Amino acid sequence: MQPGDPSDVIDIGDADMDGLLRFDGLIVGAPTWNTGSDEMRSMTDWDDKLDSIRELSLKGKPVAVFGLGDSCGYGDYFCDAIEELHDAFESAGGKMIGYVSPEGYDFTDSKSVRDGRFLGLPLDATNEDDLTEDRVKAWTKQLASEGMIAQK
Repeated sequence: MQPGDPSDVIDIGDADMDGLLRFDGLIVGAPTWNTGSDEMRSMTDWDDKLDSIRELSLKGKPVAVFGLGDSCGYGDYFCDAIEELHDAFESAGGKMIGYVSPEGYDFTDSKSVRDGRFLGLPLDATNEDDLTEDRVKAWTKQLASEGMIAQK
């Protein structure tokens, strides 16, 4: 695998933040475990990296965020971690893409909905797993149309 290969998958816990700059675009994701919280919502290594991400200089690099959540059991906080990742990368100058309509999702509330759209792709493998594949396929087409660069 060459550095920046689109097939690179990096665990954020192992990532060097400056190393993210080598990519032409980023697709990042996190679960929401710390429901109801104003910060540190994923309860993963992302929570410790958000300040470092804000200090990066992404200069218009396309960034898309996906989140994992439970729309029924935690419908009041559905995929809230998307917002934290989105805002950190946006603060770093990322060109945020991949916003999704909430139509077809069954949830009560989410901090990740702004101006009537999710700030990324929410996925619910617990209650809506049958919709995941089609949602991901549609989203990846959307990302390509919005400027996510695929390398060969």
